[in-house]
Amino acid sequence: MRTAIYARFSSQLQKDSSIEDQVRVCTERAEREGWTVTAVFSDYAMSGAVRDRPGLNSLIEHIRAGGADQILAEAIDRLSRDQEDLAGIHKRVRFLGARIFTLSEGPIDELQIGFKGTMASLFRKDLADKIKRGQGGRVAAGRTPGNIVYGYRKVHRLDSRGEAERGLREIDPEQAEIVRRVYAEYIAGESPLAIARRLNAEGIPSPSGGTWNVSAINGDAVRGNGLLCNEIYIGQLVYNRTTMVRDPDTRKRVPRVNPAEQWQRQDVPHLRIVDDESWEAVRRRKSLRENWDFNKQRRPKRLLSGLVKCGQCGGAIVVIGSEKWGCANTRRAGTCTNRRTIDSTVLESRVLAGLRKELLSPERVSLVVKAYHQHRARLDREAFEAAATNRKRIDELEKQISNLVSAIAAGAADVPEIVEALQRAKAEREQLTEAIGSANAAQVISLHPAIAEAYRNAVEDITRHLNGEEESARTARSALRTLIDAVILTPKENGRGLHIDLQGRLENVVSLATGEAPMEREGMLQVVAEEGLEPPTRGL
Repeated sequence: MRTAIYARFSSQLQKDSSIEDQVRVCTERAEREGWTVTAVFSDYAMSGAVRDRPGLNSLIEHIRAGGADQILAEAIDRLSRDQEDLAGIHKRVRFLGARIFTLSEGPIDELQIGFKGTMASLFRKDLADKIKRGQGGRVAAGRTPGNIVYGYRKVHRLDSRGEAERGLREIDPEQAEIVRRVYAEYIAGESPLAIARRLNAEGIPSPSGGTWNVSAINGDAVRGNGLLCNEIYIGQLVYNRTTMVRDPDTRKRVPRVNPAEQWQRQDVPHLRIVDDESWEAVRRRKSLRENWDFNKQRRPKRLLSGLVKCGQCGGAIVVIGSEKWGCANTRRAGTCTNRRTIDSTVLESRVLAGLRKELLSPERVSLVVKAYHQHRARLDREAFEAAATNRKRIDELEKQISNLVSAIAAGAADVPEIVEALQRAKAEREQLTEAIGSANAAQVISLHPAIAEAYRNAVEDITRHLNGEEESARTARSALRTLIDAVILTPKENGRGLHIDLQGRLENVVSLATGEAPMEREGMLQVVAEEGLEPPTRGL
């Protein structure tokens, strides 16, 4: 029988020589059985939970090309430790007319795929638990379980058995000074961006050895990283803030924050770099920023503040005195020749008149209705695809449940892990079934009723409330600003005055009509505020 050998080792578990050992024992078995080895495939230092492996991919292609009648491996977990992937590999191999044979299990069938796949998954979970337990013990001993944090360096020391002690750290004086400097500058009012730029300008390497950025300084308060959020700088080791889980689709490991009561804390006073006063000062400034109401603190003084641009140089058009708007580059830098100005009242009135006329035009109403219908159609399509994915997963769970039930019937009823795996599979199946039912219930109507009328009423409400009471006027002005991307002022080629062009946000126009959150950016709407929309004003 033509045989292709596959071997794999994980960097966390084995050494490079493991590959040679696996190939050797597989070759010896093939020789005893009289099988012809047509090829050998291997993956070095790759986890069995990783789906996309070069060696495994080449092995499947070799089988597809008719190069072998069976795959020979030391054990089934060499092919994969993920139950879903293992079932997929077995299905493809069987479809191509080949089989899987391992030294540990012999010929592989559906029952072994279910049973061994479950055991492999449990092994990975048990391994992760043991690693976490070991790291927790290291933290309890005042040692760091992970990478070297900025401000510290590794301590090389041997224990009584002559083996290297892991997790020992000491303060790096030069980096510690940078940490204290960052704290002092932040407390003094500097932003993380300004601090990062200054460190880069001085050529000071970042924690990664490259350039500094905002996240390296600011960090994440929940995950406790970054210079301003890591409690190790006040002599506190905090472990188990997050758990790494593997995304079943991408196979990438992503962090999830654990509840605070599961965090493990350990005093390490010899690693303190920052005093309590500085630490608390940083916390106070961060809390003020977290509670900052940007709608109140940064409310624009005028309806069009920050939205007006020069059509000649692209720079900002600002109020330059006496409520006159003009090009900032012309006044402050002399880099633009656009010296035309416009009165604030005239500018706002023309923009409002042009915007209102355009928004209520039959063409614009038709465009909004069309955009909304397209948006709803896309949402329905995405919901359908999600339901299809859930149904596919339910089919996989049905097979998994069937295999687990068979395993229990074959004598594995006393294995608690098998029973728990069956319960989890049933629970996931129930959740997915409920999700499909909820999605079907939500798709009662795909189009907003009377969308055109709702849109017209929303536009009229904005214009009516602009000059109303303070609260309603503020709300109306905020809604109106969301419809505008930019107001472009361009000098007229012949004579005096300015062309006023508006660039609007179509997705927010649709949101205005429906009351829903804005859609993804669908496109731009263009409005030309012609001079005839308002009485002519001299100089425009």
